[in-house]
Amino acid sequence: MSDPAPMRTLPCRLRRVLLALTLIAGLLAPLWVAASAQPMRLQLRWLHQFQFAGYYMALEKGYYAEEGLQVEILEGGPRVPKPVDALLEGRAEFAIGNSGVVVERMAGRPVVALAAVMQNSPIVWLVRADSGIFGPQDLADRKLMLMPPPESAELLLTLRSEGIDLDKLDIQPTNYNLKDLVEGRTDAYDAYVSNEPFWLAQQGVEHRMIRPRDYGVHFYSDVLVTREDIARRDPRRVEAFVRASLRGWQYALENVDETIALIQRQYAPSKSLEHLRYEAQELGKLIMPDLVQLGHMNPARWETIANSYVQLGMSPGPVELDGFLFQSQQRVDYGPLYRIAAASTVLVLVAAALAWRFASLNRRLQAEASRRQKAESELRESRDRLEILANTDRLTGLWNRLHFETQADEELKRCARYHYPLALLFIDIDHFKSINDQHGHGEGDRVLCAVASTLRQVLRSSDTLCRWGGEEFL
Repeated sequence: MSDPAPMRTLPCRLRRVLLALTLIAGLLAPLWVAASAQPMRLQLRWLHQFQFAGYYMALEKGYYAEEGLQVEILEGGPRVPKPVDALLEGRAEFAIGNSGVVVERMAGRPVVALAAVMQNSPIVWLVRADSGIFGPQDLADRKLMLMPPPESAELLLTLRSEGIDLDKLDIQPTNYNLKDLVEGRTDAYDAYVSNEPFWLAQQGVEHRMIRPRDYGVHFYSDVLVTREDIARRDPRRVEAFVRASLRGWQYALENVDETIALIQRQYAPSKSLEHLRYEAQELGKLIMPDLVQLGHMNPARWETIANSYVQLGMSPGPVELDGFLFQSQQRVDYGPLYRIAAASTVLVLVAAALAWRFASLNRRLQAEASRRQKAESELRESRDRLEILANTDRLTGLWNRLHFETQADEELKRCARYHYPLALLFIDIDHFKSINDQHGHGEGDRVLCAVASTLRQVLRSSDTLCRWGGEEFL
């Protein structure tokens, strides 16, 4: 008869083996997940610099790894294909573009916008201080160096909004050489507010900037995009990538010194810490993290931007943006809510009894609130009417003298700050008294209204017109 001892010890040994395998599997699981995760490539739109700080920090701080992502950051530049092309040709899963990505979408290319890092574009016209150029109107007959469309559309839109015929502009393709501006081969240079102005200051070259946002042109910039098939196939990984990237941006903006030290050490050793710090300061003004949620995008604003590209002839239209903005596919687990609702049933019944007692009071409160809202609305309407009466000439509908003096004071301060020229025209109607004497004051009033209407038609929306008194306009 065989010894039963091995039979008794076998289960114990199996338990030890299973326990050891479990521990090994637990230790190696993260490595297996990382090894099996498909690498995700991010194509930048330019050379390494603070402009992409959030993505560097998301990688450095392990935010991508925490989401189970392997991310490779690919540098861009003038010799690298467009980021959107790299995305659509399968060389990257994510890319950084400007507002021109909406043109790609209108052209039928499957680009999906995920987040807008910069709420305002960093692109400006850069001119020398001795050029005599102070605003868009001064660029009409000058040599302009510009990137090919749809890049820098905000600069062209600024000129168009000021009534400049774009077909008559002397536009030169940029060669990314700022010396062309310094040495006079061009009069205005398509620049980034965070880069070229710093270089000119280091060289002692005095300069000015013409910013599109000062003329009502507000484009997004550095828009994170992916392909439509990726967004549909794996929305959770897309959400994870966006979430980790925005965490990286939050960290970069809150820890600037640490971030620029990393960028210089690992990504852009040729850039000085001073330049990177200047870049961080200028880009922070465009990202506006204290005012706007990081990555925020407004559908109505995107529609306005898309229409701007159509007006400039950079897209034939129509503006159809369905599917352009990424929609979160994250599923919510409602189980805990259901359990809370079930557990709250008794409390709801008790609350219903209390609510019955206070129903009468609530009705009285609602009636009082409605009365107050009506009174406040009437008060606002009355205040608006009084403000119009106080600021407007009742006959012509123009600003009156008091309001014009206030506007003029603000305009003078702005011109002093930005060193802009200012034109003030004093206009009156010759022999106006004879009109009143021969035809009556009613006819004189009609003449004043007709002159006011004519002046309105020839002025720009940015100009200010008032009736100074009598037949005098300013």
